[in-house]
Amino acid sequence: MNTPERGIRKWKVVRGHINKAALWLALAVAFLVILTVCELAGLNDPKGLRTSEHLIAALAWSNAATTVSDFQIKEWPKSLRTDLKGTSIKVVLPENEPDRPWNDALIRKFRELTGIEVQTIRPGNDTSAVLSTYLREFETGSPRADVYAIDIVWPGILSDYAEDLRPAFGALHDMVPGLVANNTVHGRLVAVPYFVEISLLYYRRDLLETYHFAQPPRTWNELEQQGKVIANGERANGKKTFWGFLWQGAASEALTCNALEWQISQGGGSLLTPDGTVSLEHTPMVQALERARRWIGALSPPDVTGQLEDDSLRIWKNGDAAFMRNWPYAYVESMRPDSNVRNQVGVTLLPKGDHPGTRHADVLGGFQLMVSKKSANKDAAIELVRFLTSPEIQRVNAVTRGYAPTRPALYDSPALKANPFFATLRNVLLNGAVTRPSTAAGAKYDRLSTAYFTAVRQTLIGEKSADAAVTQLENELHRLTAR
Repeated sequence: MNTPERGIRKWKVVRGHINKAALWLALAVAFLVILTVCELAGLNDPKGLRTSEHLIAALAWSNAATTVSDFQIKEWPKSLRTDLKGTSIKVVLPENEPDRPWNDALIRKFRELTGIEVQTIRPGNDTSAVLSTYLREFETGSPRADVYAIDIVWPGILSDYAEDLRPAFGALHDMVPGLVANNTVHGRLVAVPYFVEISLLYYRRDLLETYHFAQPPRTWNELEQQGKVIANGERANGKKTFWGFLWQGAASEALTCNALEWQISQGGGSLLTPDGTVSLEHTPMVQALERARRWIGALSPPDVTGQLEDDSLRIWKNGDAAFMRNWPYAYVESMRPDSNVRNQVGVTLLPKGDHPGTRHADVLGGFQLMVSKKSANKDAAIELVRFLTSPEIQRVNAVTRGYAPTRPALYDSPALKANPFFATLRNVLLNGAVTRPSTAAGAKYDRLSTAYFTAVRQTLIGEKSADAAVTQLENELHRLTAR
């Protein structure tokens, strides 16, 4: 899950509704420490492989589902209402392909516990298209559903159409404070946090060892070098469709996430500062786009500019790539029995630039659950949100799908505490994630993000030079942010 990764168009984010400092700190503490641990452990590991083998591989639980009958929910909240039996509601769940059987299992269990009938609407995982659909429905006064899963950057966009959930859920003191703040607009709780994710670099541990690389790449130059050597070697061994690096270049929010990672990690600025000022360093940004353009057809598939996260995952699971940028769900999927890379996968920080002062820039994502203000069955809709965001179901989602919980206390539960991937999340304070500039852009984020991924893609497909595309983007950003 764009979140890749993941925002959708025509966003009406209200300036100032997120406390950015609190969000960054809280999320960093709760969800990103794993990446610093990976980085630090690699420094003390002669092969550079120990970190992912012992830290991330713990995601491959022995009880992972392999058939439809295995998708069983084995724990659930015990205090759900049963007086709403026979009520019918609809929920919209943008999902990656592997999510479907688990979402179906969750809905079955909810129906069994409450008697509430639930129809699932599946709009796909192109978040740009999904948000456009949401907005079209709301603006025409005909929303299709009662409950909507919304991206981490959408609460301000959709707040006018959301039921205030504060009376039903209270202050949510057991949730990550920054997420609750993110979902609170003008004092109204627009949505309840469901799960958080962060972009990661996946790599083949076996191939790094085969081709004598002591550790996964920490810079983009190292990624290019290692990807080229491994791809050339694998193709020489008969794997003619093997690629060095997979990423998401479709014209969508997925590309915004990818390109922000390139830009910020290579000194190209943050796009916007917190006060809404344009932050784009022309030369580093041009160089970052030129680098990505060179990947296409050489390091990455020729059709990467049409790919989303599931497209990358299919190639990856087939064993046809050395590296992949994707979200945490891809790790659990990589370890399924149908995966050709099972038990050979490592995960680490995305690369940073090659010059002093550059940084890693992994984008935050995740989803929240919102109840439509126009729902005719708000009580039943709220009960579904209560079920899906409960400690029990967040723990189920963590164990089965690798979804990072939004309740810090869950990291101390036996099921997660025994797992090094989760056990380390609360032990180290770090500062490495980046967020999309939805707060700074306010109501203009829709046009800003569209202008951004359009300019990036024009370079990638050869429609414009990187210099011309960035110059046009700078002008458009200044126009959009003019007061």
